[in-house]
Amino acid sequence: MSEFTAGSLTIQPYKTKLSEMNPVYMRDLNDKWVLFMTEDTEAGEELPEQVRALSAALPVLYFYNFEDHAWGYRIVHEGEELAALHVSYEVKDEFIMQLAAQRYPDQDLFELVYVDPGQTVYNQLAQEVNAWPSYVEAVANQFANRNVEQFRLFDVEDACIERLRDILNGDYYGTLGSYRQLVREFKEVLHMKEMSWIRYDSLA
Repeated sequence: MSEFTAGSLTIQPYKTKLSEMNPVYMRDLNDKWVLFMTEDTEAGEELPEQVRALSAALPVLYFYNFEDHAWGYRIVHEGEELAALHVSYEVKDEFIMQLAAQRYPDQDLFELVYVDPGQTVYNQLAQEVNAWPSYVEAVANQFANRNVEQFRLFDVEDACIERLRDILNGDYYGTLGSYRQLVREFKEVLHMKEMSWIRYDSLA
């Protein structure tokens, strides 16, 4: 079963203020972060409206990780979204299937690209797609609103913010052997490794 995590975080100094706002679920994630849920928290990438309203009083990091599809975050404070990241694992496959449709119009594309145990066709097409400017741009656009400096709202040290700047970009993403490595590194930098297998319907 794939991981589906979605929830909101703030830091320990805001714990008392958060508790006064009566979220439907709240607990310490660790000694830095407090995890909470609102009634409208679902397994989705969109920021829950109740979280946006609550952010009038404290900064919130909304984080999600849908292991086979995408992961990302949103930082919201005083009702305004200050940073957002959405990393889709399906971008490359969309480009690969587009190229496959052009090159093999009369074949079963799923069978051709994905069923082959050696993934010969997939790997050949992937190599070509990697060099497409449109693909490189699509990957880079995922990081366009990362705004890592906003993590200072959560007392994140400058060295950690610089590390986030180093890893949250298309160039670094392209060097990874596993796409899922990036979300693991992100959580390690922010000391939130415990933010895993967490969602409203399993906790609240």
